[in-house]
Amino acid sequence: MSLKSECEASVFSFAPLHKQLNANLFEEHADYISVVITLHRDEYERRKAAGETAFVLSDADQETLNEARPW
Repeated sequence: MSLKSECEASVFSFAPLHKQLNANLFEEHADYISVVITLHRDEYERRKAAGETAFVLSDADQETLNEARPW
């Protein structure tokens, strides 16, 4: 897998596509979805700039997202 596909898979593990669409259309859990995407985007850009080829969120970020998960 590539950095991009690993990042996408991680996003979907915390915020499945149907949850993202509902957040966009109906603002359901929009705050949580925004945090998921922001954390992933920032980590992706950091890893890409460093030339890394694997994507993994830190344990602290994973714990934060798991604890805040509204479903």
